[in-house]
Amino acid sequence: MTPSERQCAETLAGMGYSYEEILRAMQRQGQNVEQVLDYLFVHGRLCERGFDASAVEECLEMYQCSEEKALQFLELMSRFGEMGFERDAIKEVLLVHNNDQEKALEDLMARATAS
Repeated sequence: MTPSERQCAETLAGMGYSYEEILRAMQRQGQNVEQVLDYLFVHGRLCERGFDASAVEECLEMYQCSEEKALQFLELMSRFGEMGFERDAIKEVLLVHNNDQEKALEDLMARATAS
């Protein structure tokens, strides 16, 4: 770690975050303390809502740490998964249709009837 990365990590560790969480966040957000802290905060809030940590990390990366877009994506992933659709297909249609629930569901239904 560079001295500036170490300082960033020390600052965030002092706020109660684990070094493991901090290092993962720094890999995604760089060493800007504000950006890393924002990422950690949003990640924590989404995980507290019951979403899988790796799924949260993946969608925060896709949506540049937008909590609103990530939450929408995760909720739709969960809803469509409960309907029996495959995770990869769900992810693809949500990205293609920018989280539009109706269009994504239509696409999933069309794929299901085509196969």
